[in-house]
Amino acid sequence: MPWANGTSRTSTPEWNRTRERARTELPYECAHAHRGPCAGSLELDHRTPHAEGGTDTLDNLQWLCKRHHAMKSQKEAKRGKARRASRGMFDQEAHPGIIT
Repeated sequence: MPWANGTSRTSTPEWNRTRERARTELPYECAHAHRGPCAGSLELDHRTPHAEGGTDTLDNLQWLCKRHHAMKSQKEAKRGKARRASRGMFDQEAHPGIIT
């Protein structure tokens, strides 16, 4: 399966409204527990990913800097790959953004 950018659930009007609510109702700072400042812009992240039962409600959302969001996403991708492998489902082609 070739990887391409396309319509996703995070490009819908509903998600855009949720993002705007999060911008005003959640602390607009990187939620990663770390020392020192973060660089770059913030991205809205699901604490518990959809694939693991998470929802789009504000109590499941947090802001992360790009670096910490990418690190968290890598870990989630590895867990997802392990889940698919345990069910006998294997990726045909690795996503180019996933570091193995």
